[in-house]
Amino acid sequence: MKLALALPDFLIDLESALVPLGRGDLLDQLKRADLQRWSYDDFADTTYLTLMEGDYAERFSLYDEIGVNVDLDAHGRVCGIEILEGQRIAERLGAASK
Repeated sequence: MKLALALPDFLIDLESALVPLGRGDLLDQLKRADLQRWSYDDFADTTYLTLMEGDYAERFSLYDEIGVNVDLDAHGRVCGIEILEGQRIAERLGAASK
């Protein structure tokens, strides 16, 4: 499933945070990214979106802007997104998968 189709409003939020910081390159990747899987941690109220298998080498924090951390691999490719206060995203994804 394409991330852009699953969570179009979330991508708009990411755009409003990434472009002013000069990271439009990450937005371009996210618009094309496949959502491989996702998980929700009820205790931490955090949703994690896995876009690509592998280990992340860098975490780009948008915590102050929108409560999100973007994980990048060693080549600067987005491999995952951690969404703090992620219950509403998990609910959307759960509804979309039914």
